[in-house]
Amino acid sequence: MPFTHAIMFHHFHGGRHLPSQGSLSAAAFSDMLDWLDARYNLLGAGEYLRRFESGALGPRDICLSFDDGLLCQYDIAVPVLEERNLDAFFFVYSSVIMGLPNNLEIYRHFRTHGFRDIDEFYAEFFALAEDVLKSDLSRHRRAFEEADYLREFPFYTESDKWFRYLRDQVLGPERYDEIMTALMERKAFSPQDVMADLWMSESHLKDLAARGHIVGLHSFSHPTKISRLDYDQQYAEYRKNYDHLTSVVGSVSAMSHPCGDYNDDTLKILAALGIRIGFRSNMSRLRAGGPFEVPREDHANIVRAMNG
Repeated sequence: MPFTHAIMFHHFHGGRHLPSQGSLSAAAFSDMLDWLDARYNLLGAGEYLRRFESGALGPRDICLSFDDGLLCQYDIAVPVLEERNLDAFFFVYSSVIMGLPNNLEIYRHFRTHGFRDIDEFYAEFFALAEDVLKSDLSRHRRAFEEADYLREFPFYTESDKWFRYLRDQVLGPERYDEIMTALMERKAFSPQDVMADLWMSESHLKDLAARGHIVGLHSFSHPTKISRLDYDQQYAEYRKNYDHLTSVVGSVSAMSHPCGDYNDDTLKILAALGIRIGFRSNMSRLRAGGPFEVPREDHANIVRAMNG
């Protein structure tokens, strides 16, 4: 049975934005909206929020959301939304807009475009990870297999899942950065050459808000495991994000959890900031567990359904 949720998007390609793993073209995005519109009641973000707060959402009501403040979303997806007079949620982390580049997106661009294909990247990454972890690697592999890690994202390959497990659960930021820096040096890859094409600016955010889209929180620096931070650290992440976005677009009422990760402290912080709605990154709960746990379907699962 259908249940109300959002559709989650990240990457798009076209023009200066090169194709990458899971990215959509404008035409593919438009086709997807047609497919969704035929099966669901596709609402604008503002209407979705109003119905959410009044308890009037039906099981077929859905909306669209875009994470990470990526410039490709503004260049490729927003014109399609404008043609349909459809507003959406855009969840933005502030550090990159304030001149503090986030390696998460730089590393993604590197692993997508710095190698012949993603399998070549994984082969080199896993070899360096094995050098770092040594005899502990087999123990982590067993834990990964027992956890059935990221089972809620069936579009990920086994290598996709193993890479994310190593990155987020085993290596931690410091060792992960060391491995990626070594790979970038090996490939003579310069992050400065690509940063201008990765993220929106404050002027883009102002334009989105002026067009009726809802710009919301996504933390300040996009930790992949924000639940590992204590209350004060999490509060700083969301407070700085909140202060920045309110200074740019005015009131901020919505958010999504970076990498779908949060805990009870996160929920308390969001309530204290006056956030009205928050989104998860998967569909593992059939109904929202609270105002900050609305489920989302990754667009890649929609692609699978359309092709099925």
